[in-house]
Amino acid sequence: MSPKDLAEEFESRDYEYWLEEIMSKIPENIDKREGSIIFDAVAPAAMVIAQQSLTMAMMVRETYVQTATGEFLDYRAIERGTNRYPATYTEVKAKFLDSDGNPINNVRIGDRFASIGETPIFYTVTKIDDDLTGQLKAEEAGSQSNAYIGQILPVTPNDQLSWAEIIEVTAPARDVETDDHLRNRLLSKNTWIAYGGNIADYLDMLSKIDEVGAGQIYPIWKGPGTVKLVILNNDLMPASQTLLKNVKEKIDPEDAETEGVGLAPIDHQVTVVAPEELKININTTLTIDNKSNAELIKTNIKKQLENYFKDLRKEWGIVNSTLGRGYSETIYRSKILANIMRTEGVYNAQLPKLNGKDEDIQLVFNNQTSQLPILGEVGLDVG
Repeated sequence: MSPKDLAEEFESRDYEYWLEEIMSKIPENIDKREGSIIFDAVAPAAMVIAQQSLTMAMMVRETYVQTATGEFLDYRAIERGTNRYPATYTEVKAKFLDSDGNPINNVRIGDRFASIGETPIFYTVTKIDDDLTGQLKAEEAGSQSNAYIGQILPVTPNDQLSWAEIIEVTAPARDVETDDHLRNRLLSKNTWIAYGGNIADYLDMLSKIDEVGAGQIYPIWKGPGTVKLVILNNDLMPASQTLLKNVKEKIDPEDAETEGVGLAPIDHQVTVVAPEELKININTTLTIDNKSNAELIKTNIKKQLENYFKDLRKEWGIVNSTLGRGYSETIYRSKILANIMRTEGVYNAQLPKLNGKDEDIQLVFNNQTSQLPILGEVGLDVG
């Protein structure tokens, strides 16, 4: 009997099951009708035992990684030497100006600001740059702060400040890791051991840097001891210059390269870069329901394709097991067509052209170039 079958068996033993089981043990010459003394005596016990059966089913499911959830899954992760990834904090870059539009120099680390809106986002200044712009961190963890760019208001009083504005999200945040994502990590077939600066070791380093969403590792890309890390932020987009610099400082600081001051082993020279964006323009002709709104259908198709490209970026950092090492990813026209056809109101569509050509696109991954697929222009003609 499998754990699944056992859990289902426990669940099937409900109140009616246990009441019938108990009643079957009572002699037939005793009144067992509902409302009788014996019925009223054993019915509560049947209810308690049924509740215990549900508890036993839950215990069986929470015992195994395949079916455990919540804190039970967290315990299984700890047994395997890892933890659920926590939610992180959005990091942004902001400018602070006086009434003449000039940068001011009296914003201090620890000063607080808030976004504009019904539900403001609060930020704390963590660093002041040489150009008098500031680095701020959202005070609440999670991705809800990733989209805000614009004016912010001072919470900490500042007489010189006339205008403050977030100009860049330097490190988007991520939400707490879901059960499904954690479970997939725990059940991954990747059995590499992180040790001594191997590929698995660098992947482990990146996984512990909250601002990094994914990464590719290119060992000996410029000879022995050289390692190139290509990284994405938590929105699975190319890392900003600020994030690249921060990761470089944590793994192999510029002023102490190869000395083992950071996370990298001694004698490893680490380069941290963002991937090259490859915009994929899509063109096709549709046949749609005449009763449907054509513009709404086009909007929904674009949303569907944006989600598809995000899924592609989720797989961008996965080592291709068939290659032994290295990365491989192809943009298939057939899969794009399938996503278009899943859109409500679309009856038919031609196999799309990608960047003006009738062919799939093989992304380039080598020591010089690492491409990241980004959805470009979507041309949809209604035939």
